[in-house]
Amino acid sequence: MALDETIGPGFLANASACIASGLFNQEKDILGPGIDADYFTYIPITKIPILIVKKHNKDWRELLKRAKKNDMKYMVFTREGQSTTSYDEYVERVKGKAIEDVGVIGIGVLGDDNAVQKFCGDLPLLK
Repeated sequence: MALDETIGPGFLANASACIASGLFNQEKDILGPGIDADYFTYIPITKIPILIVKKHNKDWRELLKRAKKNDMKYMVFTREGQSTTSYDEYVERVKGKAIEDVGVIGIGVLGDDNAVQKFCGDLPLLK
């Protein structure tokens, strides 16, 4: 995930959760099985590492081009998604709009190790 590092930590946490839930949708092989324990089950977690990097000084469209060039699954998360209280409102606010016309907070990508390295190799880790 590449995130806009200028927003607050709560917004960053929310954005990364939303991106992960959307990006991993229908990706059954990425999640491990639940693990039974005494009186409960540990929920499945990802079997792959999740890197969270800063957008830094890169342009969002440039990052999308990187994802497309490397045949990655990708998604965009916006301020419009973070500031609405219903999914229908979110759809209405972003439908048909170019990336420059929305408030992008982050981009999530999914791909093999080589593709991920090409996407984020020059972006600093979010710490």
